[in-house]
Amino acid sequence: MGQVIPNKWKKHLVLVEFGLKKQEDLENEIHRYPAFHVNTLISDIEKELKSNPNSGMYIISSIPSHDCFKLPNFCISSMEDLEKFKASLDNDFFDRFSEVWYCKKPFQNGHDVITGRISFDNRDWINSIKYSHSVEQVWNCSHREIEKFNKDSNAIYLRASREGWGRHYHIDELRVPSKEHKDKVIKGFIQTVRGIESHKEKIEEFESYLKDIGIDEICLEYMLSQKGFSFIDWDTNDDKKVIDSVFPTEEKSKLVR
Repeated sequence: MGQVIPNKWKKHLVLVEFGLKKQEDLENEIHRYPAFHVNTLISDIEKELKSNPNSGMYIISSIPSHDCFKLPNFCISSMEDLEKFKASLDNDFFDRFSEVWYCKKPFQNGHDVITGRISFDNRDWINSIKYSHSVEQVWNCSHREIEKFNKDSNAIYLRASREGWGRHYHIDELRVPSKEHKDKVIKGFIQTVRGIESHKEKIEEFESYLKDIGIDEICLEYMLSQKGFSFIDWDTNDDKKVIDSVFPTEEKSKLVR
């Protein structure tokens, strides 16, 4: 029997399927290890931390075979963080997870990294009063900061919305430490909007496909760094339904590891 391909990997491949990601970029960004090789992953990150310190944040994700939503992440930016991750491992880790991954968010002086998500609402009853496109962004931190953002958060944060394609965005909330940061944040927001707009046709194709299988809302997660703009994940109210539709059982053997 062949190795089970985690649903989380198939989920990333959905972006490839709809032209929102190149498979080569996906494989270069996500470093995958079998769960029983977690010590190799730790060793590889340790080497990078020693040879190129303060160059970015490493996001370690523990991957089960079937679940693909809200998976445990561990943010690593120092040897101390890496030691804490090692200490968190127990025998249950190998029972619960089939793979462990890491990706690196590059942080360099003078180069911001913007992580954000845009939600599209295409329910039939939505009208011009309702904002159907909603954007949230944070700067130089984990995307999880968006999910837990509140009045006490320290993250640089922007939330904006609009009625649909071709309409202007309205900035609903902006949290910055200074006027200087405000100008830079607005500039970064405009760059990400251009990145999203450049994929308009492919996003609409994806939305149309989802609507055909009964899903009217989609959230696309993205990142803008010195390497450019890229989509990095997506969410719906039924990711498993989407994955099974795009990659039915008879197609599973065709997926690359």
